[in-house]
This record gives sequence, C-alpha cells and structure tokens, in this order.
Amino acid sequence: MKKIMSFIFFITFITTFTIPCYASEITVKPRTEIEQSKASENSKEAIYKDMVISLLIPYMQQEINNYYKEYLSELPIIFPYSVDIVSVKRDSGYLIQLEVIVHPFVGPVNIVGDDRIIIETGAFGSVKVKKFEHIKSYPLPWNWQHIIKKPY
Repeated sequence: MKKIMSFIFFITFITTFTIPCYASEITVKPRTEIEQSKASENSKEAIYKDMVISLLIPYMQQEINNYYKEYLSELPIIFPYSVDIVSVKRDSGYLIQLEVIVHPFVGPVNIVGDDRIIIETGAFGSVKVKKFEHIKSYPLPWNWQHIIKKPY
C-alpha cells in the first residue's frame, strides 16, 4: 500500500510540473510614417477625392491642351497626383464648384507650369469648365528646349 501511494504521489508530482505552459508576450509597435500614410491613402475621403479627380481629368486635360498647344510642340499631361484641390463648394442643390491647381508636365515629370481651373458639375453628369487661368511658367531643362514653340 505504501508503494502504491508513493507511486501515485510520484506520478501526480511528475505530471503536475512537467506539463508545458505556453505564454507569449504581445508587443504592439506604433505605426511608422509610411504605414500611417498608407492608412490615410485608403481612407474614404482620400478615395473619394481620387475618384472625383480621376473622373474630371479629361476635362482638365482638354483645357491644358488648348492653352499649351500654342507654346509647346509636345503637349503636357496631368495625372491625379499632379492636381491639388483648392476648394469645393455647393452652389445650390446638386451644383458643385471645384477649384483646382494643376501642374502639367512633359517627359519624366518636368513641370511646365501651374494652372488654376474652376469646374462646375451638375446632378445629371454635366461638367463645365468655368475658368482657366495660367498662373506660373517653369523653365524646361536643356534637353526639353526643342519642344518650345514660343515663350509661355
């Protein structure tokens, strides 16, 4: 009986202290600036802004073409990242006015100028450019001088 009791005690002792217990530490690192900027890029506001700009690019590009065709033999282009929204306001009902500054460029991002465009959109998909204003011109690098027809 003594042997059985000591055997049970021994088995109980062994199983109690030899069962592994797994615990891990959770480390929460603060977001880096890149992670924060990616999170803000995917916010609803940023997505809506990009969508509106993308839909209006053809109208802005037409105005850019009309202005620069007199001055440059190669027309500059714009991308959504080369457009800055200055203001957005609702005039009445579904009539919305958008003011942007556009930075058209040629080649590998050689900015040719800054242009202000005011666009008005309506409820049924109407888009009208209300005003185009060339604000500032930038000199082109030496290897892009050949596209200049006359100073702009």
